[in-house]
Amino acid sequence: MKRRSVIGHACWAAVTAGAFAVGLVLDRNPSDQKSVVKVPSAKSSRSADGGISGGGGSRSAGLSGSVQLAGGQSSGGVTGIGTGALSQAAIEALAKEAFRSGNPLVRRRAFDQMLSSLTAENAQDMLVQLKENRVGGDQWRDFHYLWGTLDGKAAVDHSLDSEERDLSHTMAGWASSYPNAAIDYINNLSEEDRGSFRHLQEAMVSGMADNNTAVATDYVLQLANQGDGRATHLFGVVTREVVSNVGIDEAAQWSESLPDGDLKGAALDTVAHRFTNSNPEAAAQWVEQFAGQAYADRAIEEVGDEWAERDPASAVNWLETIQEGRGQSMGLHSAFGEWAQRDPVAAGERISAMERSPQRDAAIGGFSRRISYDDPGTAIEWANSIADESSRTRALTHAGQQLFRRDRAAAEAWIGSSGLPAEAQQAVLNPPNRRR
Repeated sequence: MKRRSVIGHACWAAVTAGAFAVGLVLDRNPSDQKSVVKVPSAKSSRSADGGISGGGGSRSAGLSGSVQLAGGQSSGGVTGIGTGALSQAAIEALAKEAFRSGNPLVRRRAFDQMLSSLTAENAQDMLVQLKENRVGGDQWRDFHYLWGTLDGKAAVDHSLDSEERDLSHTMAGWASSYPNAAIDYINNLSEEDRGSFRHLQEAMVSGMADNNTAVATDYVLQLANQGDGRATHLFGVVTREVVSNVGIDEAAQWSESLPDGDLKGAALDTVAHRFTNSNPEAAAQWVEQFAGQAYADRAIEEVGDEWAERDPASAVNWLETIQEGRGQSMGLHSAFGEWAQRDPVAAGERISAMERSPQRDAAIGGFSRRISYDDPGTAIEWANSIADESSRTRALTHAGQQLFRRDRAAAEAWIGSSGLPAEAQQAVLNPPNRRR
């Protein structure tokens, strides 16, 4: 059968950790000093493809250890995985309870037992039952994730040939336990399967980040150092997993430890968003250490914007105290935009009390932009008070476009006396289709 691309699985690429994958050990290199992994207590050995061979000749998980994640996150291991071989009849009986019982507690217990008894040898038999019962959602994901942790190559090979949405799950499971084997696999895909590379890589990174932040981080940073254009997107996957899987303090520490640059800035931005939602004052105190660093401009703005949605005056008070720079200006622009939406009178009064400065220009820029959608004439008046010429031109252009959308004749009458350069005048008279 010709293998199909995983493009149809794109919406499943960012896979979260399956409930039954947390007890599996990572196949890190001895030189990987960042990963901290506890040795599983059960006797097992890894096969070359990332499968696990038990002492009885049956490849099963049989683990009861736990994984210590970078940043201090740990998850207790799953006990009882692969504890006994099931006959086909037993699998069918369990499936009947798991998927057809009228009692939800019976269904849950039976499905848990199926997963705890999953082995490389019976995976296909269990999969038949999942398909016959049209299983989907979390159960479908967890099964394939765990299959990937047990027998990664076989699971991924099967998924490449299947028509179901399972490839991302199996690859994520494999990578969560055997990242090196998973990396080697996708790096050596045949030409026939290269169309699956991008989504396989994304699922792989997501799976790696489930169990070891350091491994996933190092992998993507290496891609970035090699000039790989996918690094930025993949680092976003890592960052989202970190923010989802660990506490905000640990996520903040992780982002701080990254090398200075755009990827660190993107991580700071994502962490700042979550941090501000939970504790804006603490988020502001944390992020201001990066004020003045170009890579942190977006994070500074994020805190100012998110805080202003709740308490614009406090957000502005904080922004005025931090180191001057683009981050501060962006933050003031966003904060006053939020303030203008909540209370334009109070926002305008605050601007009027500010001394002529780049900070005031940024505040007016955000304020005028927001009010231009409802009152473009007033927005133009405010924009004209911006001292910096380039900032004034941008604000006037945007306000003029909103005027054009509301009253074309008024905009055409104003444009000649606007003082805008020819290019900006053309932009006013030809606004983009999108309103905001």
